[in-house]
Amino acid sequence: MERFKAILSFLLILAASLSFGQARYVVHLKDKSNSPFEVSNPSEYLSNRAIERRTAQNIEITEEDLPVNPGYVDEIENTGAEVFFKSKWFNNVLVQATEAEVASIELLAFVDSVEFVAPGEKLKSNSRVGGLEDGEGTEALETDFQNNLIGVGELQNEGFLGEGVIIAFMDGGFLGVDNTSPFEHLFIDNKIKHQYNLVENDDNPFQYLQHGTQVLSAVVAQIPDSYKGVAPQADIMLFVTEDDSGSRPEFRIEEYNFLYATEMADSAGVDIINASVGYTMFDFDYMSYTYEQMDGNTTVITRAAEKAFTKGILVVTSAGNEGTSSWKHVTAPADGPNVLSVGSVESNLSKSSFSSFGPTADGRVKPDLMAYGRSAAVIGQNGSVGSNSGTSFASPQIAGLAALLWQKNPELTNKELFDLLLSLGSQSENPNNLFGHGIPNFTEGVTGITDLTEQEVVVHPNPFSGRIEIQGLKSGNVYTYSIIDSSGKMLRTGSLEVNHDESVTLDLVDLYSGIYILKVNGASDTSSIHRIVKY
Repeated sequence: MERFKAILSFLLILAASLSFGQARYVVHLKDKSNSPFEVSNPSEYLSNRAIERRTAQNIEITEEDLPVNPGYVDEIENTGAEVFFKSKWFNNVLVQATEAEVASIELLAFVDSVEFVAPGEKLKSNSRVGGLEDGEGTEALETDFQNNLIGVGELQNEGFLGEGVIIAFMDGGFLGVDNTSPFEHLFIDNKIKHQYNLVENDDNPFQYLQHGTQVLSAVVAQIPDSYKGVAPQADIMLFVTEDDSGSRPEFRIEEYNFLYATEMADSAGVDIINASVGYTMFDFDYMSYTYEQMDGNTTVITRAAEKAFTKGILVVTSAGNEGTSSWKHVTAPADGPNVLSVGSVESNLSKSSFSSFGPTADGRVKPDLMAYGRSAAVIGQNGSVGSNSGTSFASPQIAGLAALLWQKNPELTNKELFDLLLSLGSQSENPNNLFGHGIPNFTEGVTGITDLTEQEVVVHPNPFSGRIEIQGLKSGNVYTYSIIDSSGKMLRTGSLEVNHDESVTLDLVDLYSGIYILKVNGASDTSSIHRIVKY
């Protein structure tokens, strides 16, 4: 059977090469011998910011950081093949070549192997505008609910808006970002630090689809009195890695695009990467992965994301939208142990049915965290507020929260920030494969929770529509309560009269839908703090 699969794979590659003339290949190299670059002189191949990130986190610069040997690149180009992108971490290059040129490349002494990754000639000098993507919803929503769910309001009110933190976005296109007002400040304030389209090898990411536009909007878009991203003052990098042009084929080259873009972002000094992408199946079956390969150490994109983590970068990714499909589980790179994968919840905080779940093939809990992904408020290509659903739109909310926390605590390493985010989760003490560590909330993490009495105090129902019942109080004791919004503003205070059932009913019909903190104060300065959700 294995021999049959190998023969079939060879025939598919051969057919693709003959049909398309040129095809795209990754050339894997054996070494970096005789490189003109030195570990002791990293400024030749890394930006000062990238060097500073490594220094701050005590990360050693090694031969792995050295660029691909330029002499090797020259010899590959001498075969007639075109070399486009290079990976120093994996020591390979992406080429566009004919079958005859590939045969010549394979004879070079420093070449380990040549991998077919996509048919046809795609990489060229001139860009091409492809089709548009229709959003799943059109109802205009505000960002208050999704932002308050993760406690963003308090951080923003403290003045943390993402300044000084660089977030890179890997996606399939950012149509409309360059000509709509919600993103205008990115250009006025010089917030875009790097941009590249790896699908066709040009510097124009503002084409193809609006998926990346909508993802980006959750973090940085601004419309006065209407829409505010989680970290609107963060610096950004934009990379088109997902090939959504034309017929939108799926080939493994997209994983390598992610690798090359990640290395570009690393060299330029990125702090956080958001990847609202996920891979399991490709157009050629032999390229596809099985669930058993979702082990955090097999797929190209997961290994690239994990390598980025070793360089001090926090990688945040969508968990996948396979919850109702036969696959069901998280997709790559969400299976990575050091990749912060994000699932989706509904407005009532239940798991969205489409949201992929764990465990990974090697038994680890995934996803890591959850955020609002059903009809999330986003900005489309025309600059107006709408909605779309998917873990793609939950992931950037967590990436934005991470940016605020890193701005507030710049001394943290990426690992410490990763662990902090998990600790803020609503299920941090008891993670599972549906919700991971739950929904992170900065407000709750700051205020903390202490025991009120020896009895357990419970708020029911939660989420609620009008009234809540506080259970577990003790008759005869004196209690007060306060309602605080997620920005820290006190909305209401009062006393509680405990009935014979040792419970109290509060009428909260007049509250707007959103996330609130209920604080119940008892004798001897004891208190109980609960996050409550009005829908």
